[in-house]
Amino acid sequence: MAINWFRGGRKQQEPQEHTIDDLIVLERYDEAGERLRARLKSHPADLHSHVKLAEVYTQLRELGKAVDEYVYAAEEYAQDGFHDKGLALISKAMKLAPLDQALRFKAEKLQRAKSMEQVRTFALEGLQQAGGGLQAGTTAVELKRLWHHLEGSAVVRKLPGESLKRLFSAMELLHLEAGVPIVREGSPEAFLLLIVQGVIEASVNVGGRATLVRSFSAGDVIGEGTLLERVPWQADYRTAEPVIVLKLTRAGLESCLAGNADPRGFLETLREQHNDRDVAATIRRLRGGS
Repeated sequence: MAINWFRGGRKQQEPQEHTIDDLIVLERYDEAGERLRARLKSHPADLHSHVKLAEVYTQLRELGKAVDEYVYAAEEYAQDGFHDKGLALISKAMKLAPLDQALRFKAEKLQRAKSMEQVRTFALEGLQQAGGGLQAGTTAVELKRLWHHLEGSAVVRKLPGESLKRLFSAMELLHLEAGVPIVREGSPEAFLLLIVQGVIEASVNVGGRATLVRSFSAGDVIGEGTLLERVPWQADYRTAEPVIVLKLTRAGLESCLAGNADPRGFLETLREQHNDRDVAATIRRLRGGS
């Protein structure tokens, strides 16, 4: 009776279910993989579980599946702005498949995205300090909209973040309606425009008739010849539709160059498109044949 009293007074506990981490520690990888796949079926955006599953597949020597999980998680992390995390996961995938060139390309793409994110931070700071159309109360959405139009431009791709911040903060943001004259042929007024949005047309008088020479859109730089080479404007420029432009004057240029670590590279980036020179060459052909 005493034995029954001591033994019967306490209910025997059932063994607790192992966690996924427990299963991995116990090297019960098949069970861990099954549990992780079940979790991801109901929570496909659980990136931590995708990484865990990649580790399990690695232990099971299912390397192709492990690479797929690492790549998926890496790209999702990078999409959310966690580029270092994404690069670390791509690096793990590359160790499992060192001959896979596609992984190398993905790593380079993520590295470029990381670098561009750093440039973007500097650019937004510069845009917020730009004169003209931006005020202290400008929303993050408005700034990001400007960046969306600018990020593909040669100026943004070539200039380091600090130089881009310096440039944008020295410029004036202008909103112009359609049909607004910007400058007349022969004008010595020294300024450069970086088009953010919209279309600007260059035209000249040929045989008594206005002739379109060329159109310019987002990312294009015009006026570099006048600002940097002191050459008069070679055509009439007018907005073809509502536009947003960033304007750099001589005073702004001097501000950009003061203390610049690479002034030559900065100037070469601004003149790289040679749009003014191309317009002048086209006009010479038009007038030479008229």
